[in-house]
Amino acid sequence: MCYTSIKMKARNVNDIRKRFHREWLLIAVESMDPRTQEPLSGRLLAHSPHRDEVDARFVKAKGLACMIYSDKNLPKGYAIAFRA
Repeated sequence: MCYTSIKMKARNVNDIRKRFHREWLLIAVESMDPRTQEPLSGRLLAHSPHRDEVDARFVKAKGLACMIYSDKNLPKGYAIAFRA
């Protein structure tokens, strides 16, 4: 089941990752590192341990959003994705 976060304030992306262990996260990006283009802060839009569930929400996201895995080590065969 995909969970949606309603009215969540913008937070540091690393803090969001720590809160949701081994889950896929959909984040509306608020700020990015200009040098590395990594998202620094944003609002959590959805999270789930199942990539397909978050992916379904990702294609409907408006504005700059990213779908990432909460752990630094992605499951084999996956990558981080952005949508603007």
